[in-house]
Amino acid sequence: MFVGRNEVVGQAVPLYEPIVTPFSQTPAVWFSWDLERWQKSGDNSSWVTQESRQTAAPFWLQDDTGRVLVRPRGAELEPVQTLCEKLDSSFAPPYSRWQLRQWVLMGEDTTERMQSLTDASFLEAPSDGGGFFNSAPDTVSPISNLSGKWRITEKVIAAGAPIYLLGTAAPRTDGPGLEFAGSAGDLLVSTKSEEQVAKSSGWSARLCGLGCLLLSAVFVGAASDAVFDEVKWFLIVWTLGFEVGILFLLTLQRNYNRQVEVKEQAAKAWSLIDVSLQRRSELIPNLVEVVKQYTKHEREVQEAVAELRAVPEKPPTEELPSDATLEGAQNTDRGLKSAAKTTVALAEDYPDLKASQVYLDLQLRIADAEESVASSRQFYNDAIEVLRTRRSQFPGSLFARFVEVPSWKLFEAEEAATFVPSVAIAPSAAPTLDPAAAAPATPPDPPGASTF
Repeated sequence: MFVGRNEVVGQAVPLYEPIVTPFSQTPAVWFSWDLERWQKSGDNSSWVTQESRQTAAPFWLQDDTGRVLVRPRGAELEPVQTLCEKLDSSFAPPYSRWQLRQWVLMGEDTTERMQSLTDASFLEAPSDGGGFFNSAPDTVSPISNLSGKWRITEKVIAAGAPIYLLGTAAPRTDGPGLEFAGSAGDLLVSTKSEEQVAKSSGWSARLCGLGCLLLSAVFVGAASDAVFDEVKWFLIVWTLGFEVGILFLLTLQRNYNRQVEVKEQAAKAWSLIDVSLQRRSELIPNLVEVVKQYTKHEREVQEAVAELRAVPEKPPTEELPSDATLEGAQNTDRGLKSAAKTTVALAEDYPDLKASQVYLDLQLRIADAEESVASSRQFYNDAIEVLRTRRSQFPGSLFARFVEVPSWKLFEAEEAATFVPSVAIAPSAAPTLDPAAAAPATPPDPPGASTF
């Protein structure tokens, strides 16, 4: 992904916990409900929406390479309809309109909640609509008690559902990373597959173009009949030919602009590969050095503990010590005090000595760096594949010579492997202890005694 226009496919993952929808009880990341009433207008009757609500809870769009935040407020959504039922005495959920309004606030973060509460209806107290002079809608009674002919519709994007997203990514305002916001521009979030969305958009564009051509033909025919008292067919043919030519030129322009856009995406992807390789070449050696220093530190702590645990030789039994015996006891006491101070200081600075966790963190960082390089390489290869496809197909082949690309080769794995830095951290030889500092064997500790 890059800042700008992106097409992303992944799974919908809740930002916090899944939102359980009020009617179908579906764990979801987004849902809406529409309350409609059957009304007559003259000789016609139709369902008229009386109230429509939808959550603005942000959610993650996630795949194997990472995740991105989606803020659905204002987006074009294509959810799944889970309920469309008429309201009568047999309708089970006893929810009121006030309860359903509060339900859509669930799962929203601070940013979206503050924006939602700018709608005064969320702050209104429940009203029973009673009284002769009270014309306010009944928001406290169950919706199944509403008089007249009503129906409720629920639409859902379920947690874990596959999602196709088309929109503009921008830096997040609440932290690092990117986000898609429906309020910031054109954003499509669909539960359909990418192929289904493309096919549906293609048919919509064809039908719209055909409709415009027919309308223009009818208009030109009516105008020529009004002016010349007969339909001038040559004017209709010229008009249609002119419009078809305009549409063809617009198609060529769109195809050219798309090739330029994909070329720029490939350039961004290549720069991201360079950034990832630079990050890996700088990060891993520093991490290795940290692990080396931590391993050295832990070895020193263990040696100090071993020295503290050591039991010195018992001095010879003498009624009064000689000068040599007294000097040896003093040296032993000073050594044990120094070891104890060193150990206490190290324990206070580093209370949790677990080099295995440092090694595990190093492995995770290396894996993350490798994944970043692999993802960047995949983005670059995808952009080049799109350029190759458009270059070989009509009408993209007409602009292939105008969209210059220095290389059409893909970034191969063997080339990336040449950038992998060395991560050897094993010592060249096992550390050896000074024989003079070696302590005699210690007797077993008595039951219940501490070993430190």
